[in-house]
Amino acid sequence: MKQQEGEFATMWEKSKREKFYQQSEEERWKDFVKEYRYKNYVVLSEFGAINMSKDAMKDVFNGENLSYDEYLQVMFHSRNNRREYFESYYYDNAVCTFKGQIRGFDKKKEKVLFHYIYICGFRMDGTGYEGKEDHVWMDSKPFEEYQVGDYLSFSGEIYRYLKTGSGKQISFGIRNPGKVSKIKSYELPTEEELFMQSIDQVICEICMYNEHCYLGNCIAEEWRENMRKMVSR
Repeated sequence: MKQQEGEFATMWEKSKREKFYQQSEEERWKDFVKEYRYKNYVVLSEFGAINMSKDAMKDVFNGENLSYDEYLQVMFHSRNNRREYFESYYYDNAVCTFKGQIRGFDKKKEKVLFHYIYICGFRMDGTGYEGKEDHVWMDSKPFEEYQVGDYLSFSGEIYRYLKTGSGKQISFGIRNPGKVSKIKSYELPTEEELFMQSIDQVICEICMYNEHCYLGNCIAEEWRENMRKMVSR
């Protein structure tokens, strides 16, 4: 009887430890890497969208010479500094246009700073969506004829690059800006418009017909409108 009680107590303590023990981020990351190491695709995870292919570092500007393990370590260190919209558009291979207001120039570094960048992108299936990133630096040369405070529209390429300022991190930016033109401030989307856009994205993800829409044409328009009203209350 005492032996059975002892065994039960041991099992109970083990059960409590398993129930209340929570893995650290480092432990969860190790498990993640163990499961997806060298997988030839992008994994959506709590750490962001992670390209796990063995040559994933080759498209990282200034990070092409990282070893695979170095690349993974840098990705882990980048987990809390994600640019989620740039990340999403990049991996969707979306064709993008950008709008924003110039906040300042750094003549020494030949850079221009946009306080916010509004992104309009189209996926390969024709569906479009919008987003916003803040505090975006770019090469200033294409913007030399413009002034602080100007509102601009332009094209460009979203890319990944290695940051080394305060520890190595991989982030996203815009390069090769072109087709720059001046616009009015009201041509920028409002916060409410961006909010409704994000709601539409969530609704489309859970819609049972999401694989049947073509070129952005919704075949469940009435259901979507009802869902928008429910979610935005």
